[in-house]
Amino acid sequence: MGITIDLVLVLIFIIMTMNILLLVEILINKVKINENEIDNKKTTRFLLDNYIKKFFNNKENNKENNKENNKENNKENNKENNKSKFKVNDKRLLQEYLAIKQNFLFNKNIHEDINKLIDNNRFNILLKKNISSFFKFKRIQAAVYLGYIENKDSIKLLKKSLKKEKDYVVKLYIVFSLCKLKDEKSIYRIVDSLIGAPEWYKKRVNVLVSEFGQKFYKYFEELKVRKEVEIKELLFYFSSVYVAEDLKLFLIENVNFLTSERNEDNYNDEVLIVQAVQALSVFHYKELNNDIYLNSKNLDVRKIAIKSLAKEKNEENLMKLIKLLDDKQVEKTVVEAINEMVNAERRYINLLVNLYNETSKISTKKGIAVCLSYNVDYLLLKLLSNDIKIFKGIIKEIIIEDRNSSIITFLNKNKNMELENEIIALVKSAGEINSNIYNEYCMYLDERLLNKLKKEKYCGVGEGKPQKTEKAKVKLLSFLLIISILIFPIIYIIRHYDIIFSTSIVYQLKIYIIDFNYYLIYYSIIINVIYFVLLLLSFVGVSKQMKYWNIKKLVFLFKKNMLPTISIIAPAYNEEMTIIESVNSLLNLTYPDYELIVVNDGSKDETLNTLINYFKLEKKDYIVDYKIKTKPVLAVYKNKSYPKLTVVDKINGGKADTLNTGINLSVKEYFCGIDADSLLEPDALLKISSLVIDEGKENVALGGNIFPINGCNVDKGHITNVKMPNSALGKFQMIEYLRAFMAGRIGWAEVNSLLIISGAFGVFKKNRVIEIGGYLTSSGKFNKDTVGEDMELVVRLAKYMRENNLKYKINYSFNANCWTEVPENLKVLHHQRDRWHRGLIDILTFHKKMMFNPKYGRVGMVSMPYFFIFEMMGPLVEIQGYVMVILAAILGLLNIKIALLLFLSTVLMGVFISIASILIAEKNINYISTKELFILIAYSIIENFGFRQLASMWRLSGYISSLRKPKGWGKMERKGFFSENKVDKGI
Repeated sequence: MGITIDLVLVLIFIIMTMNILLLVEILINKVKINENEIDNKKTTRFLLDNYIKKFFNNKENNKENNKENNKENNKENNKENNKSKFKVNDKRLLQEYLAIKQNFLFNKNIHEDINKLIDNNRFNILLKKNISSFFKFKRIQAAVYLGYIENKDSIKLLKKSLKKEKDYVVKLYIVFSLCKLKDEKSIYRIVDSLIGAPEWYKKRVNVLVSEFGQKFYKYFEELKVRKEVEIKELLFYFSSVYVAEDLKLFLIENVNFLTSERNEDNYNDEVLIVQAVQALSVFHYKELNNDIYLNSKNLDVRKIAIKSLAKEKNEENLMKLIKLLDDKQVEKTVVEAINEMVNAERRYINLLVNLYNETSKISTKKGIAVCLSYNVDYLLLKLLSNDIKIFKGIIKEIIIEDRNSSIITFLNKNKNMELENEIIALVKSAGEINSNIYNEYCMYLDERLLNKLKKEKYCGVGEGKPQKTEKAKVKLLSFLLIISILIFPIIYIIRHYDIIFSTSIVYQLKIYIIDFNYYLIYYSIIINVIYFVLLLLSFVGVSKQMKYWNIKKLVFLFKKNMLPTISIIAPAYNEEMTIIESVNSLLNLTYPDYELIVVNDGSKDETLNTLINYFKLEKKDYIVDYKIKTKPVLAVYKNKSYPKLTVVDKINGGKADTLNTGINLSVKEYFCGIDADSLLEPDALLKISSLVIDEGKENVALGGNIFPINGCNVDKGHITNVKMPNSALGKFQMIEYLRAFMAGRIGWAEVNSLLIISGAFGVFKKNRVIEIGGYLTSSGKFNKDTVGEDMELVVRLAKYMRENNLKYKINYSFNANCWTEVPENLKVLHHQRDRWHRGLIDILTFHKKMMFNPKYGRVGMVSMPYFFIFEMMGPLVEIQGYVMVILAAILGLLNIKIALLLFLSTVLMGVFISIASILIAEKNINYISTKELFILIAYSIIENFGFRQLASMWRLSGYISSLRKPKGWGKMERKGFFSENKVDKGI
């Protein structure tokens, strides 16, 4: 290697200096954060003391008291002012004023006084210039702040800017400010901005404009004659939030016109018809109780009309729904509508029973049986009544239709032998007609009950099919393993061909060992250079995210439709120790519209009962739409006191299957997959989903940070004190997590090449995930399981979007944090890393056609090859390298030059990446103390001498495991979260 020791020493000095500078920057950043917090408080105090408090004091006290009190108050105030004179920063003054304004309704006099102060504010003057800036962020910042300064100049500037603005993200902020200022004259300008706009923009602006209410309604007559599709969509939406007779007539007229024969095949008209009918269903649902809608050629219109029937609960509508059961296209919607009516009026159960026995039409009987299957517990108990014959037929039909999950659950819990015998007899009788029903009974019925079914006859013998080894994957991995071992000897032969037959084996071995040490050095330098590039990208990404987050206000984020609605799905398997803390945390998030679905994946401990008892849950009849095929759902539990919470009990199927179950039950636009043993910070969802607003592309997936909760104090689902893990293993993992998330994933996201979003905290667009078949499971369309379901889903989403030429973004939030328990013993950590590497290998081999394929852009040409070369194959190189380093040391071949280069390429550069990652993590908040900072840096050095090598060995074991029979995800032992008082007691 043509490099001198002096040059190596110079490089070491440079990297050490850079490490020291980074450390100093972190310490300075800590001081700045504290100073900013103090200055913000002082600015707030300035505003309160000089304006708001003064007003309230004047209001509460009379003039005489003020004269006496003012003397004393002035003395005290002068003392305080002499102690600390605070000069108000123009920018901070405006920012704090806007922050206070979100929580206070200002008196007119105060408002005018502060506006005068702000009019002469230098930052405000700069804003008026920035609204026309070349830079996108400056225009957005100006638009946001001008929206809080209520004067004619601000409105005039915003209206002018909206007309000439080309970027729809900037337009959205301008529209928000104009709507906030309630400037009626801006309505036409805002409406015109919808023409030719993307869907995401129209969806949000329609909501903002509709908030003008009566003011907007005045323009209805003028707008309704316009022909643009965007205007019609706006008026349809407005009709769904504002009640007026002429709006109803407008909707009906448009439906009639759009459904005429000359518009029949126009796709845009079909979409408009659905929007108009949907708007009618909000306030005027009775209008849809008409054959025109119930028999419409448009399937979506029929479904909306059917759902509207259920809103008016009477026997006439129920009978109409019963007649529609024969229509297979809408059968599911009809069943949902009937179930809604039955849940509201339980008397309809007996009506359905009577109808079942009265009708002779087979299809209608089956449909009624399916409807009644959601109340099967009630029907089963009726088998002990005098009307046993009536209910036997219905239950048998339910079993034949394979609606058996609730029956199995009932049988497993039932203690009445007479009832048990009746049900078993019905199952046997139904099995003679449909033998497939036994599959579910044989899998999930208790052994004692299976014996009554004559297990050998119906279930066969044996334990089912074992998992098959994927031969093609094993062959590929075996080939790569051989290549990784032979590649370096082959390189040696090519390089030193002239001495192979002329020198001794011992001499050649020494040359080979020295060469391999240089290979390890090259490898370390290359991977650290890649990390360095990702670091630069991360700094850019973090800076951009910080700026955008700081200008977003809760008033803006909590506007309807501004942020996507989210279903949080928390898979739970044997989580009784942490489940209550976690659920409490998730129920108290700061987010405008979300639901929480906890899916109990057949836990063998008390997870389900713990949830039921703590939240006083009750079992509910629920129709599960199996958009993605999963293991059966046994029960759904809810409590009106916790409207956001849904608990689902299902047959065990693994994490991926459990997440798919949650997707099937979710009703929101996006879903967030989170481990049940994890805690989200209260504003984590706000921060991660707010990224959706800043992109002009469709965000199909978003990820957040994962930090170890080990060592933190937790009380009632909230982290009260952030601390580093106490154990050495925990500290090593914290360094790894910081490096992976801050230096890796943010950088990859910045170039839209991110492939990993942690299963502990990821947000995905639901409709796209359903389109690609959900998480990978053996019961899904790919008939395959994987232990890396989170990364695999992201890769498949990127693949799908690329193959369909759809613009997309896979994003990452640097400040949306999730805290989770990490392993604290070597055995569990070994199993975790083994699983991670098996998952990575499985994904890369399953999607190997994307590798080095320009069709998939940067994903195929950059990120996939990186993960293949450095992550998947990396351990095979590293382990050989470590062996050669040890041999070099033993044989005395480890000269000063090699030793220094190894120290530079592995230790110093690694520490640099670690310190830089800490700096990114603490960019706007102090997570760790100064003492803990130095401890982490010490561990980032120590990890190079043992832990990193051990981690590589574990990853190698994962590679070897992939050559054998497939294994599942396995189980991680949990200690559970400890509350603050428990920690104080030493528990």
